[in-house]
Amino acid sequence: MLSQAAAQVGVAPPPLGIMVELQATAAAAAVFAPEVDFLSIGTNDLTGQVLGLDRLDPAASPSLAAHPQVLALIAHVTEAGRQAGISVSVCGDSAADPLVLPLLVGAGVRTLSVPAARVRQVRSAVTDLDSRRCATLAAEALAASSVDEVWKLVLAR
Repeated sequence: MLSQAAAQVGVAPPPLGIMVELQATAAAAAVFAPEVDFLSIGTNDLTGQVLGLDRLDPAASPSLAAHPQVLALIAHVTEAGRQAGISVSVCGDSAADPLVLPLLVGAGVRTLSVPAARVRQVRSAVTDLDSRRCATLAAEALAASSVDEVWKLVLAR
């Protein structure tokens, strides 16, 4: 339908992607990935749903995306994207969180959407990361039993 609409107005179809903000969507990423040009993970909503937190709950901090259950879904989505040959991005405040950023890179995320005020800081942080060490860290985080345990792993690196 998108291609037909674009043809009707004489333009090339734009890339078509989906937001992955629900646990069910993340779990079914391998079904969606072959049908789209990109996947974008909304970590604020995904984290809130997985952990049962309202978006406005003061306990809902961006660093909770480091929780092993959330990180496992992020890794699942990135793997689905890799297998389909499409990009996977993370949008949401966790992409700029220093406790989460190395885990995202370790889980295979290569595109981040961050608030404009944090671009320079995140660019510098990403430049300093070693993707292999991040992959090891993410694997350890996935085996952790709590987000506190994950935060300790990240801070010890």
